[in-house]
Amino acid sequence: MSPTNILILVGVFGGVVSVFVAMGVLVQRRAAAQSGGRWQTGARKKETAVVEITVGARRRPRKRSEPLTMRMVRPLAAIWKLGDTSQSRLQELLVHAGIREKGAVEVFLGAKLALALALPAAVAATMMWRASSTGAAIDYRNMFMYATMGLIVGLLTPVMWLRRRARQRIDRIRLSLPDALDLLIVCVESGLGLDAALLRISREMSDVAPELCEEITLMNLEISAGKPRHECLRNLGLRSGCDEVEALAARISQSAKFGTNLGNSLRIHSESLRQKRRQEAEERAAKTTVKLLFPLVFCIFPAIFVVILGPAALNIMKYFSSK
Repeated sequence: MSPTNILILVGVFGGVVSVFVAMGVLVQRRAAAQSGGRWQTGARKKETAVVEITVGARRRPRKRSEPLTMRMVRPLAAIWKLGDTSQSRLQELLVHAGIREKGAVEVFLGAKLALALALPAAVAATMMWRASSTGAAIDYRNMFMYATMGLIVGLLTPVMWLRRRARQRIDRIRLSLPDALDLLIVCVESGLGLDAALLRISREMSDVAPELCEEITLMNLEISAGKPRHECLRNLGLRSGCDEVEALAARISQSAKFGTNLGNSLRIHSESLRQKRRQEAEERAAKTTVKLLFPLVFCIFPAIFVVILGPAALNIMKYFSSK
């Protein structure tokens, strides 16, 4: 391959990457400006805590060894952090997906940018190798098109995977919540306190509903650390990402605030959840007739027409051909 072709290829690749990185930064900046509310308060508290930790670290310096993965992806993640320094929406998705490791945001952003750079490079290298092996000329138009498609796939695939994982985890929490509420009602009405009942649920249902038990265990740890119960319940709803869990946390907080019977409140909430699940099942069942229309029209009816009208069409063709 001539040096001119290599320079053209590098220029095209750099231009495409620069355009899409700039677009990603602008989109993140707009999303960061529009997003706000419940996660911004936590981000400010986190920044204050980081400042305090930094001051303490200056007084007592110590060496902290980072994993190799963090050292590799940190320069790549710094590019995406130009648009949004807090990364509140991404952090929220990671928490909903059950990914709470330190540096998860940087690892995700670095892996996203690495994949976005690796796919176009792999496409360009494959087309160049095929052109050199066959002796044909390089089609730069197809190379640019396929490299752009690879860049788009590399940018969108990690986000789609993360959203899918978060949605699946939220659905599992939602489905396991009524059973946990039944056990909570039994524990509360038998004389256990709320904290002990929640701890018992996290132990008994760890094999059946590990996601919900993990969130309840974290809430128990926060209560044991000295946080107010209403704040721990609010954090439980934020971490789970499930509207039903947020409603349950609000109901428990209101019951403790106004002194109402917690067992009756939980029983009403459990019945409303089961009724909602029943209505969703009926809605899905009602949609099946509409969803079956397209397979019937495009797959089953043509086969039936061939079986029924095929012999008749052959006989008609034979009849007219004999005359």
